[in-house]
Amino acid sequence: MDSQIKSTNIINNRYRILRQLGPGKLGYTYLANDSHRFNQICLLQEFAPQVHDLDALKQTKELFQSKAKVLYTLDHPQIPRFRELFLLELDNNRGLFLVQDYIVGTTYRELLNHRLSRGYQFTEAEVIQFLLQLLPVLEYLHDHNIIHRDLTPDNIISRSSDGVPVLIDFGSVKQLSAIATHFFQQPELPPNQMLQIGQIGYAPQEQIELGLVSFHSDLYGLAATAIVLLTGQEPASLIDRDTLTWNWPEGIAVSSELTAILGKILTKNTQERYDNAQDVRNSLTVLTAKSSKVFLHQKVAKSPIIKEVSPPKIPTPLTSNDQATVVLSRSKTDTNMALMTSPRKNSVTGCLSKLIFILTLIMSSGTLGWLVGKAWITQVIHNNEGSNKQVFTDNFVDNNNSKINDRELQRKNELRTRRRNLKLNHSLFINLVDEIFGKKYREQKGRSLTNNSDDKAWREKWDKIAANLLDTLESLSTEAIQGMGNYNESQRNIWKQKANSLNLSSRALYDLVDAQFFQAFPEFKNTDFIDQSIGQIWNGMILDNLKALQAGPKYEKLSLSGVESNTIRREGRLKPGEGKAYVIYLDAAQQLEVTLQKNRNLLLSIYSPTGRHNMLEDSQDNNWSGQLVETGYYELTIVSNGNKTTNYQLKITASDGNWPE
Repeated sequence: MDSQIKSTNIINNRYRILRQLGPGKLGYTYLANDSHRFNQICLLQEFAPQVHDLDALKQTKELFQSKAKVLYTLDHPQIPRFRELFLLELDNNRGLFLVQDYIVGTTYRELLNHRLSRGYQFTEAEVIQFLLQLLPVLEYLHDHNIIHRDLTPDNIISRSSDGVPVLIDFGSVKQLSAIATHFFQQPELPPNQMLQIGQIGYAPQEQIELGLVSFHSDLYGLAATAIVLLTGQEPASLIDRDTLTWNWPEGIAVSSELTAILGKILTKNTQERYDNAQDVRNSLTVLTAKSSKVFLHQKVAKSPIIKEVSPPKIPTPLTSNDQATVVLSRSKTDTNMALMTSPRKNSVTGCLSKLIFILTLIMSSGTLGWLVGKAWITQVIHNNEGSNKQVFTDNFVDNNNSKINDRELQRKNELRTRRRNLKLNHSLFINLVDEIFGKKYREQKGRSLTNNSDDKAWREKWDKIAANLLDTLESLSTEAIQGMGNYNESQRNIWKQKANSLNLSSRALYDLVDAQFFQAFPEFKNTDFIDQSIGQIWNGMILDNLKALQAGPKYEKLSLSGVESNTIRREGRLKPGEGKAYVIYLDAAQQLEVTLQKNRNLLLSIYSPTGRHNMLEDSQDNNWSGQLVETGYYELTIVSNGNKTTNYQLKITASDGNWPE
């Protein structure tokens, strides 16, 4: 069937097609704007086989609705939201459409291919993090009796805003389209073939051959994906065709513990597998806890501060070019996967295992992880590329040239604790500090700080920026902070409408936000920062300022009705970065005079109702007079850009007019 939908077409009086993302076996997928959601981008999946049988159409629609209804109940940040299901007749053909959120990001297939083109793949630490981030999503799905059915690197996206993996392309959606095809075009297909979802190598044998789907199907797909990320090879080259067991290639460093966990998930015997995602997560948690204890035992005597580190989180994506040779094999008679190491490489493999333990703990400690961990990782890559030189020894931490003392460690631990108290995403926090650091010290932008004494002063500057950033964030609401990483233009459009209900435009709202933002981050003035991580803070400040406007402290609607001499006076106090907004209804042809006492720390803006005849904008002149040319609500904003609390006195005088009651 050829798609009849063209770019710019409006579907269902709501969705404007931007472009086709690609045809599928059972339908088409489009990128569209949702006019009912402020033109927010969404995915529109079309299942539109030609059909003229109304009974078949009715039957299919009922099946679609019953299955899609389950998808609509899903509400998880790592699952695209399913918005709508509708039936539409288009050019004499009836089609079914499913609408869901569009996730901006990169698939793990693309990430892996990018790495392979540079000669490396994912590390064990990254894969453990990957598993721990996705297993709770599977728990959520399985608790709702939903099975993804098709977990592969192509169906998992690393979300651009925060790097968190998101599940896409649900097999349940494919099942819906398969049902449509069954009723519309191919009723002769046997049921097990019609509903078969899953790719060979990424789905267990019972799913591929018999069409049997269970929670094991998702766990199997996740484990297979993990192995592909670790090895850079597809299941077809790793699975023995005769025994259906997995054989790992040489040169892949994987601990025996992780090997055992993945092997238990992938075993052919269903009775030997984990019962559920929670059990897998528990095993991985024990593995990471064991790793941290090894490191703590070595370090506790010299650094009691590290002893207080909470259970570790797995580090963010790293790159490495480990030189160990590790072969994972499984005999035909053995039911458990085993780790076999080449005798010549045992010493290197042991050191690499200790490195993984160290990195796991280091990265869990927040800011310390970035400075120390990032430097050590960079050193490993630099020294190992093209060389077999052994960099790390058993007493690596004590014999390293690091000059980081206990006082600095304490400082970093305090930063980590403050960040965690805010429940701020670790990756976002690091990006924020890096952006400010790079903007303030341009000569250091893009350079990795080392843990040597030469960079001590720079590490201190980085920590100071981090502390100042936390000071700013601690002044924001919990709601504003929790939304960071997800703010976008669609959300700003919603905020604009809420400001409009107060007779305020986005100009006035942004005056207040800019004053607060640039007070905290002056280095970003006159720069395009909205799409950077720092722009998320600016958005969070919009939320807080809007709530303050709605509540009253930063907003007042004025009226000259009944006011003697048609003059209004207001006074107040503004802290650095604070502002106040006033609105007043005035008629065209009136004479208006606005006076704000002279103070170089105060900026005055006066906006006309339509914005076409603005009188002042961020002006230090602090006075304006003239004849008005528009009727409606005029907006006045006063903001403080000084470094101390400033008093202000405002005077507004207008000639007689038609004042609204």
